[in-house]
Amino acid sequence: MSLLATWQSLSMQNRIFSVGAVLVTFLLFGLLLQQTTKPQMALLYSGLEPSAAGEVIAELEGLGATYEVRGETIYTDATRRDMLRLELARQGLPRQSVTGYELLDNLNSFAMTSEMFNTAYWRAKEGELSRTIMSLPTVTTARVHIGTAKQSSFSRTPSAQTASVTVTTNNRLDPQQARAVQYLAALAVSGLAPDDVAVIDTVHGVLAGPGATNDMLGGSADTDERALRIEQALVSLLEARVGPGNARVSVSMEIDRNREVVSERVFDPESRVIKSRTASEVSETSNGTGPANVTVASNLPEGDGQGGSSSSSDRSETTEDTQYEISEVRREAEKMPGNVSRMTVAVLLNDMVITSTEGEVTVEPRTAEEMSDLQELVSAAAGIDTSRGDVLTMKSLAFSAVPELDALPSPGIAQQFIGTHLWSMIQVGILAVVVMVLGLFVVKPLLTPQASAPVLAESPALQLADGTAAGNAAALQSPGAGAAGALENGSAEDALAARMDPVDRLRDLTAEKPDDAAALLMSWLEEEGRVAS
Repeated sequence: MSLLATWQSLSMQNRIFSVGAVLVTFLLFGLLLQQTTKPQMALLYSGLEPSAAGEVIAELEGLGATYEVRGETIYTDATRRDMLRLELARQGLPRQSVTGYELLDNLNSFAMTSEMFNTAYWRAKEGELSRTIMSLPTVTTARVHIGTAKQSSFSRTPSAQTASVTVTTNNRLDPQQARAVQYLAALAVSGLAPDDVAVIDTVHGVLAGPGATNDMLGGSADTDERALRIEQALVSLLEARVGPGNARVSVSMEIDRNREVVSERVFDPESRVIKSRTASEVSETSNGTGPANVTVASNLPEGDGQGGSSSSSDRSETTEDTQYEISEVRREAEKMPGNVSRMTVAVLLNDMVITSTEGEVTVEPRTAEEMSDLQELVSAAAGIDTSRGDVLTMKSLAFSAVPELDALPSPGIAQQFIGTHLWSMIQVGILAVVVMVLGLFVVKPLLTPQASAPVLAESPALQLADGTAAGNAAALQSPGAGAAGALENGSAEDALAARMDPVDRLRDLTAEKPDDAAALLMSWLEEEGRVAS
């Protein structure tokens, strides 16, 4: 009843202010509760494709889980994250866009030809290879394309000829990783050679295989790696003498990236080698009787002239055929890219720091003998060859002193909590202060029942001190003072009413306190009667 009476006693303007203040207070209080009860969000998935992310969000809505989408990442309530991951995994989410051998599960062998099956088989093979390649730490996406020849009727399995692997990476693949991808694809497909697999980066181009600009040994990445190994070896060698941190080494290498095949054939005319030797020997012997000398007796019948003479002959012949061949040397050499054509090594050593017995610290340059010995060691360790233009430079100079920074202590549990939840705490504190201000200084004064105004006749400002009409006259002539004394608590509303027009203020007082106004009028009439008498 008091609240209803207070509401009825308020003016329309005060009622509007009261309702607005209450609504704003409840609104801010609701925001405060929302901030304090808001769950802590944790990463659920990141880097999903749009189709897979849409399926995950639809499933989260079906499970009634709280989630937030921030770019390509999905956040959810930290207390339910692990459970949601298991639930989504049970549903087969997030679904991978690359399909593997599961593509063959739903094939109907009675309704497809051999060519259709081969196409599905190679698609499944490409998907499995893509999944395996994407398991590399630096690879984000991968696609594999296998080029196969048409299967012969007399061959049971199709033969693969070439393949290409296209990858998108966070960082460029090094030569070893690119070579590993080649062997991975080649060993997974029967009949495919590693050199026939091209590894293509979407940013850096062809990394390995057909179409590569340089062999792996000629690449800039390998050059930097070789230079780094030499630097580390030289630093380790020098620090054994000059101490840790007192040596700096820089190695620059120029690599010959040309491939050269040299074929050489040399003949030596001074040296002869018997190729073949053939020997033949012929021996002949002949015996016979020959006619005698022709005389007159030879014409006589049965004469002595019929006699003859006997003869014999021997012939021997030996033949030797020898073939000689000139000495010949054939050389074939292939010069692969990656040879060092020129190398430059710069070594900087710190001067010697000598501490005397009195504790004085002095810096002295190293002696020429020591620098010569160290230069010989560095030249031998780095493989300096002056004939090809290698340069070795060694200097002994004082290093600049680097100021030591105090190590920052690890933050404690309280500091970690403040650093993590500081902004949330500030928001909650601001909202709490605003709610308290509105509640204490706006809503409470408007809804608190005002104290009943004292009877105007009993007010100190209006009460006649000496029983004469002068007091009433003074009260009427000083409406501000009379209004100020009309209320005991002296609130801001009474002070505002005191500054109003006296006639309006009297009318309001009469409407609000009719009994007090009547008593006041009666006292005025009585005073006027006594004055008249």
